[in-house]
Amino acid sequence: MTMTTAAPANTDAVYELALRVRSKRDLERFLDRLAEDYETNREVWENRSIPDFLISLADCSRRSEYVGTPGAESTSSGDYWQYMACLMLGASVVR
Repeated sequence: MTMTTAAPANTDAVYELALRVRSKRDLERFLDRLAEDYETNREVWENRSIPDFLISLADCSRRSEYVGTPGAESTSSGDYWQYMACLMLGASVVR
């Protein structure tokens, strides 16, 4: 018999929160919540060490189609902040 572990509801809530990030403050709240999720659900995170997480973060960025550059006009756009949140979330589950 094969057992699978479903992602806890907390992880789904973090995903939903990432999609709602539109500002620097939203990103800060998201990062706080992502840290809480790690503490609660670390067993479902693929990258459990800081080096693994950072390597995955870089890989997610390389695969991303986002080409914006941080500047006054792009950081005022909610797309930039949401992109950052999605990168962080992706790095928690992608190797």
